[in-house]
Amino acid sequence: MSPADIHDSTKFVDVMESISDFVDDSMMEQMVSAYADRGYDSKPIRSYVKSRNVIPCIPFGKNGRTASDDAGKDSYNRTGFVVERFFAWLKNGFHRTRYERNAGNYLGLVSIASFLMYCRVLR
Repeated sequence: MSPADIHDSTKFVDVMESISDFVDDSMMEQMVSAYADRGYDSKPIRSYVKSRNVIPCIPFGKNGRTASDDAGKDSYNRTGFVVERFFAWLKNGFHRTRYERNAGNYLGLVSIASFLMYCRVLR
């Protein structure tokens, strides 16, 4: 959790580091790609992901495109919508999460909403 006036990309490395707290080592070894939207296109983020032997599937920003870094672009275009769809469902189907100010309540509501959306997919 961070204040609303801080860009999400500043917390990218913290999130990637904390994933290992929730996932066992065999799952971490199976991670082969990291998906993010255009806002996360920066050299520090790309170099961090590559140092972990993970393919960065991040679309290039308007100023950051180089021919040598084109790996993963097509993969993002095919499957990147999954994350966008999740947040669209979260905003449209679970309005209460948008207005919650208490961090504990917000995370609880997002967890419940995630579980309910997962159950929808399993049906």
